[in-house]
Amino acid sequence: MSCRPSYAYGPAGPRGAAILPRVSHVDTADDRPLRVRFAPSPTGALHVGGARTALFNWLAARHAGGTFILRLEDTDRERSTPESEAEILRVLEWMGLDWDEGPYRQSEREGIYRDCIEKLKAAGAVYAAWETAEELDAMRAEARANKQAPVVRGRRDHTPDEIAAFEAGGRTPVWRFAVPLPGETVIEDMIRGTVTFDHAQIEDFVVARSDGSPTYNLAAAVDDMVMDVTRVIRGEDHISNTPKQMLVIRALGGEPPQYAHVPLILGTDKKRLSKRHGAASVEELEADGFLPQPVRNALVLLGWSYDDRTTTFTMDELIEKFDISRVSRSPAVFDMKKLEVMSGRYLRAMDEQEFADALVQWLASTGYFEGKAPDAPDLARRTAPLVQRKMSRLNEYDRLAGWLYRPLEFEPEALAALEADVKKSIQCIGGGLGRIEVLDEFTVDNIKDALSDQLHIQGLTAREFLEPQRIAMTGQTISTGIYESLALLGQEQSVARYRETLGRLAKQWTGGE
Repeated sequence: MSCRPSYAYGPAGPRGAAILPRVSHVDTADDRPLRVRFAPSPTGALHVGGARTALFNWLAARHAGGTFILRLEDTDRERSTPESEAEILRVLEWMGLDWDEGPYRQSEREGIYRDCIEKLKAAGAVYAAWETAEELDAMRAEARANKQAPVVRGRRDHTPDEIAAFEAGGRTPVWRFAVPLPGETVIEDMIRGTVTFDHAQIEDFVVARSDGSPTYNLAAAVDDMVMDVTRVIRGEDHISNTPKQMLVIRALGGEPPQYAHVPLILGTDKKRLSKRHGAASVEELEADGFLPQPVRNALVLLGWSYDDRTTTFTMDELIEKFDISRVSRSPAVFDMKKLEVMSGRYLRAMDEQEFADALVQWLASTGYFEGKAPDAPDLARRTAPLVQRKMSRLNEYDRLAGWLYRPLEFEPEALAALEADVKKSIQCIGGGLGRIEVLDEFTVDNIKDALSDQLHIQGLTAREFLEPQRIAMTGQTISTGIYESLALLGQEQSVARYRETLGRLAKQWTGGE
């Protein structure tokens, strides 16, 4: 395939192969159907910032009835891995972000880039640069010493004898783009407004390495041109690359797309988001028990707002309301606590059956049921109504209900609570045991009535009486509801746990006398 200003790409769904028929180019992006792309590098997990970029592009495409393209910028051969690529695709699918074309891989498109490099050579837009790394360092150091920007411009006037000497010495040139001087490149950014770059501050950037392989700015510019991308939505950390890519596209006879550079994402300490702020990747959020819906909702609000009041949207509402022009220029703050609140609201609003399905599916995906009884998934499903309103994320399940799958084990703080007044604990648990072990029908209502009667007989508050019951049943101070949990555990196991707890306390009581 040759280097041409525009291609229209045929449909190719997830993991599909691309079809590339050529069509004529229309210069004005606004006159063409919207075509956006998400172009991650498969060198690791999908960062929260990258996931937001993918979501913004996807929403823009769906809102306009346009095309969402997935492109994998895998030219970094040392760091790009098939495992990272597969994980990025899986996470996008988990988020519900289906793509219309791709995934295209830059590693499979080198012929196109080499054609474009030859076209740039023929047009005189690039030149061979023979400087060594040491010579480039010296040039930058001299510029700094003269209080000038360390902008690299290679020599373009080497004589044939000099070139022959370079070649004899084993040097091979890189190819640099000859940035026009004087001049400027102006970006009419959809978020940041007019941004002007003085060409005097843009170095003659490398477009082809010494082995002929393309650099990022060449490959990205060519792909945006030949894929007929009409709008580039990406992080503002790429804005310094934008004038370079615009220069390449224009030198090849194309028209640059619109650009929208979204703000950086910071942690609550106003420093760039990283693992020290909690989960920094979508994979980590998924592992932490967040479902796709609240994650999407939280990500879209990182810089975008519909009316400064609404904070919860369905996917259909986001598609209807999303407008890239409503994205703020200011950095967005990712707050895990706010995500937890949003997630908790979402979990509580779910249909009971839907929540149970999601819980069991997530637990299974983490290997939670491995090594447990065959009915462990069914037990989780029956427990789901008891935990639904207590959870902000699914990984809290074990803290609330994990005791159901284990022999009675006492957490230190729970044991300390019982041992603070051993006599009173024995009276409370013994009184509870006397009521539940004689029940003919071990139902929630019967358990509640029996324990409530005993509470009044002993003249205790609900907290004083029921907290020892919870610890005797679970070995911990936090759990699902007491009455419902006892019913779920069953009479035989409940009685056995009460007796085990009493036996432990009795030994201490006896030893203390």
